[in-house]
Amino acid sequence: MSKNVNVLDEALKTIWDKIRLATHLIIQLREEKHRLVSRADELERLVSSLRSDIQTKDQELKRLRTEHAQVLNSNGQQSFTEEQKEAIKSRIRDLISKINSYL
Repeated sequence: MSKNVNVLDEALKTIWDKIRLATHLIIQLREEKHRLVSRADELERLVSSLRSDIQTKDQELKRLRTEHAQVLNSNGQQSFTEEQKEAIKSRIRDLISKINSYL
């Protein structure tokens, strides 16, 4: 009978040790899960922030492309009318003649 009690006692000790190890492992896994969930939330906030930044930069890029196209299109157009060009030429001739008279 005492042999059976010893065997039972050893079996209970073994089960108790396994339960304690399992409990310890469960606690560690819960802590790790909590850390991973926190990290995932942090990364989701970062992704959201980066998407917002990309969207803002994309809008800025579109605006700059539009401005660039407008500048390219305006370079092909005459910036002065013919009357303005003639007036400028006349003023330049007058200035040249005044410079020549001082020289």
